[in-house]
Amino acid sequence: MKNNKQNAIIDFLSFSWCPTELARIFEVAKTGASIKAMKFFEFNTVGEAIAHLAQDNARLDYKKIVGELLDNAQFVFDEDTPKQRFQDVKKDLLNHFGLNTLDCLCRGEVDRFINRLNHGLGTFGNEWTFELKSGGFSGYPHSATIRVNGQQAGLCAWGAKNHGCYVSFSGVGCAALDMSAMHDAIAAIPNCKITRVDIAHDSFDGQHDVDDARDLAEQGAFVTKGRPSSYCYIESGHLTSMVKYQKEAWRGNEPKSESLTKRYGFTPDKGRSFYVGTRDAGKMLRVYEKGKQLQSTQHPDWVRWELELRAKDRVIPFDVLLSPANYLSASYPALQFVEAEQQCEIKTLKRKYFTCVDNAIKNGATQCGKLINYLKHAMEYSDESIIKLMTGHLSDEDIPDRLILPALKETEESLKVNYNKPLSSWEDIYKLA
Repeated sequence: MKNNKQNAIIDFLSFSWCPTELARIFEVAKTGASIKAMKFFEFNTVGEAIAHLAQDNARLDYKKIVGELLDNAQFVFDEDTPKQRFQDVKKDLLNHFGLNTLDCLCRGEVDRFINRLNHGLGTFGNEWTFELKSGGFSGYPHSATIRVNGQQAGLCAWGAKNHGCYVSFSGVGCAALDMSAMHDAIAAIPNCKITRVDIAHDSFDGQHDVDDARDLAEQGAFVTKGRPSSYCYIESGHLTSMVKYQKEAWRGNEPKSESLTKRYGFTPDKGRSFYVGTRDAGKMLRVYEKGKQLQSTQHPDWVRWELELRAKDRVIPFDVLLSPANYLSASYPALQFVEAEQQCEIKTLKRKYFTCVDNAIKNGATQCGKLINYLKHAMEYSDESIIKLMTGHLSDEDIPDRLILPALKETEESLKVNYNKPLSSWEDIYKLA
């Protein structure tokens, strides 16, 4: 294959964020705190006292309202009782501050962002609007359709229970965005993260086609680290009739004669697709004949190589919006033909092992923490004596069954960094998970 140096584009983008005031409430929930009192309100058990504020009125500054409620709230930390589960504490706090009010806080954040599309985030000459939908989306209770010049270009959703706001842009929407301005905008939003991005490279002349992708797969060019990726090959088209000769024998030893028989053949005139990876893994490459899919007369041989990245066990950097080719080219060795200034590989976060260790520490602290505390302060045992008392009967190889996992080279340094430092407080145990 010849070297075909072309750029890459963003064909789908989604991101989410949690408003600062809502994030403060969740941080309080992580500590297991409960509301003792809320100044200026006679009662606040289920939020009735402030529910009247949650009207869909642009004149209300919900950021200011929620901020003042947080500043005037009094919290209590009961150290004599076990900490409540995070979900229970979160639900209680959301009810106290008023779920409707917090939903309006999120709605205001989305409104302001959509408004910015007409003031610098969108390319010049396009008009952005959004239309409320009757239902929610992906767990968010409220949603709306984003349109550019009347054409559907994405969607937005919000809700305090689902931790804030969500915005996505389809290929149509991405084509009308100023990606440099979008990069600066979302990078400046507190608690914002990209949840999905699709990076596409178009081979309009079909020089890099589906057959090339299959050949590269057989050469191992889609194997990076670990086991080889899964694949899927699909073709669609029409059954084409054709006439074939078939030899037939009539009687005994008489010579065979030829007859015409109608047969059908497969013509993939609707296009072929080759997939590598899965959405469940958060990384999937699609190579498909877009020219046939769109029935394009201008580019009938158009083939698109499209990488879908999701924020599953990985952090997608904001710079992907500025230099998409750098990330596309680095995703698989097979994509080296894509022009890139540098190779920017997005490494996965090996959270499975960390989560097991985190949970083991948390459960051990819950089950044995008070006993160790008693031995240290009431019995005045030294730290060394406590460790010997608790582990003296164990060998070096005796560890919890749940932690008997294969350690990958990529996680060795991370393990040293994360678990060779002491915990500073009881609360830190609960912040690990």
